[in-house]
Amino acid sequence: MSSKKGSFIVFEGIDGSGKTTQINLLKQKIESLGIKCLDTREPSDGPIGVLIRQCLTGRMQMDEAALAALFAADRLDHINNNTNGLKSKIDEGISVISDRFILSNYAYQSVKAPLEWVMQLNSQALNTLRPDCHIFIDVAPETTLDRMANGRFQTELFENKTRLTQVREKYLELIEKLKQTENIIIIDGNSSINEIAEEIWQKVSYLFTD
Repeated sequence: MSSKKGSFIVFEGIDGSGKTTQINLLKQKIESLGIKCLDTREPSDGPIGVLIRQCLTGRMQMDEAALAALFAADRLDHINNNTNGLKSKIDEGISVISDRFILSNYAYQSVKAPLEWVMQLNSQALNTLRPDCHIFIDVAPETTLDRMANGRFQTELFENKTRLTQVREKYLELIEKLKQTENIIIIDGNSSINEIAEEIWQKVSYLFTD
């Protein structure tokens, strides 16, 4: 077992902001340094995450407060489960990049549920595993909707302009509110893919270089 813990980086942003592309590029960069790196996502691929995805695609209907609680439960399972829990991976020295974490829960669910309650739901997860940094890729909802329209056959629950606009505003409010306690990096998602990747690496490379 490595004596050095892995780093934990989280990507945030509204749907269609380019997180997946940047996660793949960052993972390649980290692995090129000889560092083991795992990419993952929330909702997770675990049993609760699968249930959430059914709600997001409309296969199941659920009250938004109940959905917020499911997201929090999925996160705890994602961190602590005995099969591939993130905490054990990081303790082994494997770095982890997650597509979404607590800020997503705060931003998406607090549009319809009280923010303090959503934060309280997630306090145990954050106490167990706190990200080294949150990378928020900021893109206008109009841009992301165009991207999704060109690349998807099916839209999900929150993928409409009104909700995405509300969620982006929540993200920006949260970043202002939490900047004293969380390391949050804002990236302009309107630049080219390579420019964004380069800026991200400039901001996080200190985690991987001595």
